[in-house]
Amino acid sequence: MSTTPDGSSDGSPADTPEGGPAVHVPVLLDRVTELLAPALQAPGAVLVDCTLGLAGHSLALLRAHPELRLIGLDRDPDARAEAAARIAAAGCTERATLVPAVFDELPDVLDDLGVPEVQGVLFDLGVSSLQLDRPTRGFSYSTDAPLDMRMDPGAPRTAADVVNTYSRGELTRVLRVYGEERFAGRIAAAIERERAREPFTGTARLAELVRDA
Repeated sequence: MSTTPDGSSDGSPADTPEGGPAVHVPVLLDRVTELLAPALQAPGAVLVDCTLGLAGHSLALLRAHPELRLIGLDRDPDARAEAAARIAAAGCTERATLVPAVFDELPDVLDDLGVPEVQGVLFDLGVSSLQLDRPTRGFSYSTDAPLDMRMDPGAPRTAADVVNTYSRGELTRVLRVYGEERFAGRIAAAIERERAREPFTGTARLAELVRDA
């Protein structure tokens, strides 16, 4: 589905330049830039994008406010690399600082950068298209992929580690608390039973088990 500049869906496939990849359109772009504009008009204003992703919102705000300084947080190195390339193409590299961090580390990031205050903070929560569109990341069930699901590929624990080593009680808690899954206990029991036969390695088998449970 493509997303219009105001964040609504028009029901059509994502716009695709001829011979090129789909264009990334940030959700509610116009509304976000409108709401943040009053705070970011001051000379030397600082914006923190706590979920940088592909920098769609941040890039629009950098273009709209020529004196704006951006601090972008994202633990995904692929996201930071693509965001950096987009920001560089727009000629805004000198006004952007990209940090490998998650948003709950924001106070430490600002301390490390010597930034005592900021004028705007943006959160766009959720998994981004960057993770969903790359099967090797293991976030999508549309194709069978390694059971990874790490937002930071350098993190030590994969989804396979969780599924194959957590106790039934721990799995139930994770599914119920973080997934709001009402059949958490049933799914955890099925995982415990099936992994005893063979450890889980791919998304397709796990997705099938969840559907059947």
